[in-house]
Amino acid sequence: MAMQYLLDANGFLTGIYDGPLIQPNGTTVPPTYVLGMTPQFQKEKGAWVNQSALPLLTPMTLYMAFTPGERITIKASNDAMVKEFWSMYQLSVQLDKPTDPNLASVRDIIAYLAKPASPGPGGGILASPERVQQILAGIPQ
Repeated sequence: MAMQYLLDANGFLTGIYDGPLIQPNGTTVPPTYVLGMTPQFQKEKGAWVNQSALPLLTPMTLYMAFTPGERITIKASNDAMVKEFWSMYQLSVQLDKPTDPNLASVRDIIAYLAKPASPGPGGGILASPERVQQILAGIPQ
């Protein structure tokens, strides 16, 4: 039986499904994944799931992962990248859609917030680089 490879929006492998894999053109793809060769995957309800992936962040979880001071500084910033982050957050609130902390674009913008504004480029928002992983994990402050 072929396996279906589950990919995120960036094309990164996030899981493998035990079932027939049929491409849009009707051809099948033989499996190339060997069980036990990728230890971060665990079988859950018939699907192989990437256990190292971070869970999606609801708008409130992402909001509460920042300290009050960080939130105030983000909202008041004139930095284009910080403004883009805030716009992305407001859109997720408006659409009631979670933010995927596994996406490179999300990881990059949170890392940008941790870099010093001077000499730059950086947002200068977060107190330390350790805050990046706390925010991506949705740890409330």
